[in-house]
Amino acid sequence: MNYTSPFYYLKNIAKMMGIIIIACTTALLHSCDPSHSHNQHAHVHDYACPMHPEVDGHPGDKCSKCGMTLEKLKEVDDTQYRMDLKADAPIIEAGKEVSLILKPINLSNESALVPLNSIHEKKIHLVIVSEDLSQFMHVHPAYTADGDYEVNVTFPIGGRYLLYADYQPAGASHQLEKQTLEVSGAGMVATKYTSSKLSSSDAGVSLTLRTPTGNFKTNQMMHIDGVLTIDGMPLDASKLDNYLQSKAYGIIIHTEDKSYNHVHGELNGNLLHMHTKLSKPGLYRAWIQFMYKGQLHTTDFVIDAIPGNGTDEAHHHHDGHDHHH
Repeated sequence: MNYTSPFYYLKNIAKMMGIIIIACTTALLHSCDPSHSHNQHAHVHDYACPMHPEVDGHPGDKCSKCGMTLEKLKEVDDTQYRMDLKADAPIIEAGKEVSLILKPINLSNESALVPLNSIHEKKIHLVIVSEDLSQFMHVHPAYTADGDYEVNVTFPIGGRYLLYADYQPAGASHQLEKQTLEVSGAGMVATKYTSSKLSSSDAGVSLTLRTPTGNFKTNQMMHIDGVLTIDGMPLDASKLDNYLQSKAYGIIIHTEDKSYNHVHGELNGNLLHMHTKLSKPGLYRAWIQFMYKGQLHTTDFVIDAIPGNGTDEAHHHHDGHDHHH
């Protein structure tokens, strides 16, 4: 082989250029592949709902279960917790005030104090409902010097009650626990819910729920507007006081399996706007609380959810404009 021949050098230069072109093309394709985009991955799973950490997404997204804005995730441990519950009386009687004492327990170190984060201004949201879902209370136990939380309640009737403790230990994920409590005393015939009830009034203030399609469907984002009136006249939702860091706080419980969800109200022009995702068809009881001129109002509803196809509603109405998804 003639190493001094110009054809030899031209041939090798062409070979080297080919290798460079292939390498550059490969690198360019690699950099364009979304699966290798560090920026994209930094945003998809780094944000989650503080109340429902299983719901993640992009910065600015809303939680599909409660409507809260997703927050940047922090490292959390996998410690398990439980919420101990006891009363200061051996027998809880209907119509008599009783003190309920709650204590969060770290299962890895049961003697350790468990500090709690404030979620919507409170350390614990305790929702109490009768088993038939006719009775409802939403209270906030206060911290005591003993390291537990205490609240006084009066159960209106006898029977079995369900208590949902909603809390978040510092450095851990959100916790939701359901417990039962027996209350002695005269009860009532269990209420049976057979159809929807989408309007409710409390102390002269009324709230009516509506959706863009007129139906409530499962397995898709439900956009719910609330129309307010006071003594029959329209009430602008912007006139409401803030309550627990939002314009409204709602609880939704399935009448059969007693699955629990909560929602938050934001402004949609002069209306309340809420959104959530219901997982199971059937009837739900819902309670929406809001504050007007310093008075807390509690409205109650029955929602009849029909099977959905898993596709979000095409649009919903915000501030006089249609927003498409």
